[in-house]
Amino acid sequence: MDARCRGGLNAMTTDPPLYEEYEVLERLQIRGHELDGLLNIGIIAPVAGDSSGHPRYCAETVDRLANPQQRIRLSDALWWDFDLNRPGYMPDGAPWARAVDLPFYPFDDQEQQSWARRYYKLKKACAPFRYPYPERLARYRSRMEDRATKAFERKHGIKRPPRTRGIDVSIRGARVQISRAKLRDLVWSKTMIRAGADLGITETALRHLCKRYMIPMPTRGHFNHKDPKKRPPKPTLTLLLRATRYGDD
Repeated sequence: MDARCRGGLNAMTTDPPLYEEYEVLERLQIRGHELDGLLNIGIIAPVAGDSSGHPRYCAETVDRLANPQQRIRLSDALWWDFDLNRPGYMPDGAPWARAVDLPFYPFDDQEQQSWARRYYKLKKACAPFRYPYPERLARYRSRMEDRATKAFERKHGIKRPPRTRGIDVSIRGARVQISRAKLRDLVWSKTMIRAGADLGITETALRHLCKRYMIPMPTRGHFNHKDPKKRPPKPTLTLLLRATRYGDD
C-alpha cells in the first residue's frame, strides 16, 4: 500500500487497490509517452505515491478505462483536433463516431476540454519544440492529482491526519527537529546544499532524509531560473507510510 492511503487509513480492514505505472500501461495497452499525454490533459491522475516518489493509480478507475470503448476514447483524446472536432489520425472523409457518449467527448468535462484546447494549441504552435510553459502544465497536473486524490480518499473513507508528523532524528550528531511541511518549504526555497547547511547536515544526508519522510525535492537546476514564476510549483505533501510514521525502517 502507498503513502497517501496507508498513512491515513482509519478503521479499514482492507487497503484500496492501487496500480503501479507499469500495471497501468499493461491494463490500458498504452506506452509511457501516451500515459504522460493523458496526465497532461487530466484524464488520468495518480492518487498516491510511495516513499520513492513513484505514482500509484486507482485500480478501479484504470479498470474502467481499460474496456475497448474507453481505450478508443483515450486514443481520440491524445489525437484530438479541435479545428476538425475529431481525432487527427482519421483520414479526410472517413466515417467516424464517438466511442462513448460524453457531453464533452473525448474529455470528461468542460474544464478539461478547455485546458486541452489551450494546451494543444500552444503545443502545436511550438512544434517541434517543447511546450513553452512547463510551470503551467505542472500546476495543472498537480491540481488534477490533488482532486483525484481527495475523491479517492472520500470514496474509501481515508482520513488525513489533522497535522503532518514532525521529524525528530539525529544525523551524525546533528539533531534535526522540523515539521515535514517546513522541511518541504526549506528545500524548495534554496539549494539542497544551503538547506542542508541550515540544518547542520550534508546535502546527501538531507536527500536521504527527504526520501525517508517522502518530502518532494526540486530537480537539479530548479534554482537556475532567475524568475521564480518560471520555476515548477512547490508540490503538496503525501501521507506517510504507516511504517515510516512510527519510525520503522
